Amino acid sequence: MKPGDKVVCINDNNWYAVPVRSICAGLIYTVKDVFTCDCGNVYLHLMEVDKYYKMWCPGCDKTSFTKMFFHIERFRLIDQQENHEEIFDKIKVLNPIVN
Repeated sequence: MKPGDKVVCINDNNWYAVPVRSICAGLIYTVKDVFTCDCGNVYLHLMEVDKYYKMWCPGCDKTSFTKMFFHIERFRLIDQQENHEEIFDKIKVLNPIVN
């Protein structure tokens, strides 16, 4: 993934007992930035969620007040040829909680 790519959220579940805010499974977002934390975890900044928040990285167990970021595995790159129904059908396979 790279800046400008369209991605769909495939997992907005709470992984680490810390609420995931501002993303929703099935919604499409635009990648603003991709970065790797010191611990090796890869995260995305999203154009649609461009606000500061107290964020936590489980890999290095560090908390900081920064632009919101989300683990890259929560998203799937969208093929520009897909329509919204195809995208939603694929999400339901990856995350059966999405209705």
